[in-house]
Amino acid sequence: MKIYLGAAGAALLLLVATSAMAQQTRSSSDNQSGSRIGRPPPLTPTGSPQETVALTKQRIDADKKSGKVPDRDTLKALLAAQAALKDEAGMADTLEEEAADYNDPADWVEIIDTTFASSGLRDQDAIWLGRLLFVVGAPVSANDAGMVGDIASQHGFLGDAVNAKAHGAAVNPDPGPRADNDKKTIAQQIADAEAQDGAYNAKLAEALYGYGMYPEAEAAAKRVIQKGGNADSSEAPMVLGQALVGEGKYDDAIAAFGQVSGGGPATARIARLWADYAKIKKGAR
Repeated sequence: MKIYLGAAGAALLLLVATSAMAQQTRSSSDNQSGSRIGRPPPLTPTGSPQETVALTKQRIDADKKSGKVPDRDTLKALLAAQAALKDEAGMADTLEEEAADYNDPADWVEIIDTTFASSGLRDQDAIWLGRLLFVVGAPVSANDAGMVGDIASQHGFLGDAVNAKAHGAAVNPDPGPRADNDKKTIAQQIADAEAQDGAYNAKLAEALYGYGMYPEAEAAAKRVIQKGGNADSSEAPMVLGQALVGEGKYDDAIAAFGQVSGGGPATARIARLWADYAKIKKGAR
């Protein structure tokens, strides 16, 4: 697997030296408060990628322990060093950190595209990742929208296919007429849900989210958790969290994403990214 870094990828490789020189941590001797708490030594332009990784991680940990957002240049230096070491998993973690800390559309594109390219991505994961891409405010490429639209159409998630088309996907056949017909029966589908099993309610919750019927999707996802019996244990809490984000219930959404388990290799990261987005939305209220 090759990590996609977007247009900024090549430039990032040049940041090890420049970012390292820019980030000088004061020693305890020049701390105005007189604190004797030890700090990581300063980065140097001659440091190896391994040394840069170690030092930048120390700085990031120190920032977090003091309640600060990790410095952006330090994150860029870490990412560049990880790229030099071909540490793809580490690069993905750093991209995730950047998106969570800075809510920059370019960062969201980087981590979402990286996750799209990850090994073992399931179709369901791609739909959940596409939903995130459509709400974070990042530019959506025709390729990403098309992939989400095709998968959603194949699996009958017609609302998601319509949303993908609205973001530039060329979905064939046009999902609009099928979605319109499905929505004509959605009230009856909801009425039947209480008597149905967890698998039925899971698919209903997915469909309702795609149609923007978030309170109804929340109720269906909760029925899945109550009834059990759905083959994918990650589905109910993931869709519940997404529906709660749609309703603006960010604390509840964060808690739901924290309950996601199982799924595929990328599912845990997707749940964390959704939780990061919910935290950003909560902070913006």
